Amino acid sequence: MSEAPRVIRAVDSSSEEMVRFLRDLVRVPSVTGFETEAQELVREKLRSLSAVVDYWKPRRSDFKGFEAFIEEERNVGTRPNVVGVIRGSGGRTLGFNGHIDVVPEGDRHSWSRRPFGGAVKGGRMYGRGTCDMKAGLVSMIFAVQAILESDAHLAGDVSLASVIGEESGGLGTLACILRGHVPDGVIIGEPTSLRLVLAQAGCLMFRLKIHGKQAHGASRYMGVSAVEKFFPVLNSLLALEERRRALRSHPLFKEVPNPVTLSVGTVRAGNWDSTVPEELVAEGRYGVWPGETLASAKSQFVSALREAARADPWLRRAPPELSWFGPQWEPAEIPEGNWLAKLVSSASLRGLGVRPRPRGIAGGTDMRLYTNVARVPALVFGPGDDSMAHFSDESVDLDEMVRACKVYALAALRPDE
Repeated sequence: MSEAPRVIRAVDSSSEEMVRFLRDLVRVPSVTGFETEAQELVREKLRSLSAVVDYWKPRRSDFKGFEAFIEEERNVGTRPNVVGVIRGSGGRTLGFNGHIDVVPEGDRHSWSRRPFGGAVKGGRMYGRGTCDMKAGLVSMIFAVQAILESDAHLAGDVSLASVIGEESGGLGTLACILRGHVPDGVIIGEPTSLRLVLAQAGCLMFRLKIHGKQAHGASRYMGVSAVEKFFPVLNSLLALEERRRALRSHPLFKEVPNPVTLSVGTVRAGNWDSTVPEELVAEGRYGVWPGETLASAKSQFVSALREAARADPWLRRAPPELSWFGPQWEPAEIPEGNWLAKLVSSASLRGLGVRPRPRGIAGGTDMRLYTNVARVPALVFGPGDDSMAHFSDESVDLDEMVRACKVYALAALRPDE
């Protein structure tokens, strides 16, 4: 029997074990900042496969020149990354990357099942992190296991990185890169419904301060409400969003209504119910087109703020204050003809009988850290529907997890294709 059928059979035979291991991971609430227990499970699993395991806790001093990635992070220096490596015979190296952290479950009453229960019904597992993205991580681990159990030949090293902090900006993957864990190409197992993501939009996080003038609520006419002065600013930003949406098109984003959304996520104002608020602070995200520089996107944002200020006498005297915070999610893209894209497409055809359609996504992933910092190709391909990510009753199709595992395993067999 040739290697590929043996590996496929090994994946199928381990499907029940995969489900059990996914349930074990889901039952650990590895919310960003508290990933250690789940990472220990991954470490022990990789050790059981005789992988060469690097388990370390990135420190703030490791991120010189990249301080924005850790400025708002909790527990830096106490949270471990895990990288396991299976040695090949010296050919092109292939990396798998998945994040172990999940977002909080939110309102418990909005869930019909326990958020960290890992309940299975109708071929799906439910729980926070099932889709985003522990199923992808499990698929990658068991792809390595299937190769080893099949005694298949690896032309090059295969590595698997289970990283912290992706949901808050990517410090885990960045720490891997800065430590030297940089394969020749990387497959990131985020949920894509087994479609090939070759491009992602970027985004910037912004903070606005709108100044007003305090007064008693009964004498509102003597003050200037920062809340009211936020409305012309918001309208100017929404007009900017529409202009930018129509600015350009991209063939991989035909299914995305707006790849560059501008969204205000939080607004805080006032300190007393009968006092005119003298300050408002708004924070949000601002989308960036693939191929667009961050400097150009920032310049357009600043122009929109100035436009709003010019039209309002108060804002002309007290213009909005702008600051950018947190990591900058740069856009990323690789061409369809890249060796990595062809490798995964071929593996899907051999393993599942279908070539995955390429697409782009508006959300950010760690793909951009490999393409823009490490300067190696990366793409996103994994089980799960990304529309389930961060939602109540998050779930994943377990059969799709097994199918993803087959594609990963076949891709690892032929890293030089």
